[in-house]
Amino acid sequence: MRRSIEPSRPFVRGLLMALATGAVLVGCAHDPDIRAGHDNTFGATAKAPPEYLGCVKGELPASAKVFMVENQGSHELYVQSTDPNKADGLVKVTGSGGQHQYSAYQRDAWYDHGRLLDAALMCART
Repeated sequence: MRRSIEPSRPFVRGLLMALATGAVLVGCAHDPDIRAGHDNTFGATAKAPPEYLGCVKGELPASAKVFMVENQGSHELYVQSTDPNKADGLVKVTGSGGQHQYSAYQRDAWYDHGRLLDAALMCART
């Protein structure tokens, strides 16, 4: 005689609560602002911000939606959206004179092997 084992209701209820709690905690830990992600690079460039961002833009696919924004003394290049919660990429350049600091952020950099981050690094050197 074959006997099936059915989980008890309290066990199933507890398992569902644990899964729901885990899902909520994971959702809370995720910050959609691209600047809070782990795919980023920072550095300095001697290029003027418009020249530097033009170089970065030139390394992106022609199909990429790119927005250039001047914001309180910084120059920013956004990919796909100017909203940091929706943007696929952001490169920000600050500073004046001969030295400018840049910060580059890319959401899901694994998808295209960090193309934006590589462009930011390469354009800073050339």
